[in-house]
Amino acid sequence: MFDFIKNIFKQEDKNKNLISLLIKDHQKLFELYAELHKTLESKNFEEIRLAMQHFVNAYHQHILLEDTKLYVALEEKYKDKKTILETIKVIEKDMNEITRTIKFFEKKYISLTPDKLNSCIEELNYIGEVLTRRVELEENRLYNLL
Repeated sequence: MFDFIKNIFKQEDKNKNLISLLIKDHQKLFELYAELHKTLESKNFEEIRLAMQHFVNAYHQHILLEDTKLYVALEEKYKDKKTILETIKVIEKDMNEITRTIKFFEKKYISLTPDKLNSCIEELNYIGEVLTRRVELEENRLYNLL
């Protein structure tokens, strides 16, 4: 019986560590987002390319962590709760759409030219809005399920 209780606490600690790591990732993503925005204002296209790569790479690392740890843990925990599991799947699918948007953004603007600067900024603003809403959802609702 004591081993069972110990395992519960170990899992809770793992989950707390994962959530802490994911929240730190969110903070880092928003720092890199702000850095990219600032770099766009400088109109230094080589620095823009590097800032974009840093942001996109950090985003992909975060998504990999979510896909391999967060969603796996949530799906395991709620495997017998169909309604909750369906909600988790919808949230995960929504994240996949955001990932596609960011990939498209990177592909479209990685070789940015002056004539596309304004549209790049507009699309980056949209991405920032979407990511802000998404992070709020994750930190205020999804992580509480773990």
